[in-house]
Amino acid sequence: MNVTLDDRLARFSIHSGQVVLIDPLALDGLRPQFIEIGAAPRTEQPALLRVLAGRGLRIGLCSTTDSRPGEYEVGVDSFEAAPSSSDDGVFDVDSGTVVLIDLALLSAVARALTWDRYDEFLRSPAGNFSILEAINAEVGREGFAVVFSDSNHSFSGDGAFRLLSGEPTRVG
Repeated sequence: MNVTLDDRLARFSIHSGQVVLIDPLALDGLRPQFIEIGAAPRTEQPALLRVLAGRGLRIGLCSTTDSRPGEYEVGVDSFEAAPSSSDDGVFDVDSGTVVLIDLALLSAVARALTWDRYDEFLRSPAGNFSILEAINAEVGREGFAVVFSDSNHSFSGDGAFRLLSGEPTRVG
């Protein structure tokens, strides 16, 4: 599943070789802009994300170490706290959660993963993944991951973070 629960790793697919890291609050608040950025030529997207990140919470953009399309895993120990810097990989979290999105699916995820649906998923009974499964179906694949912070792990809550070197990890 593409969400971290009970210390399990989230598994998702990456085809573009680049991952956007964003707080779900910022994803929802800037939805129209993310839809536009996702439709822009791939070469323009990093610069457009940098401009957008200047409007509030920083948005991270990282390249995978293995650029081949495939399945990747990420968990609460895949991150480290980051100092305030202009590094493209640094992202801010204000909700205790980060969403990692394959850049190729930025528009689709921005359309499908609304705050209302995210909140509905959070309020659903444990083990009920029907909302997440519906979002994945709309997106076309599990091309995003949701990682919840945990005070006992390196992704410990709100603040500035970045992925550790080598993360997310390719499966297989």
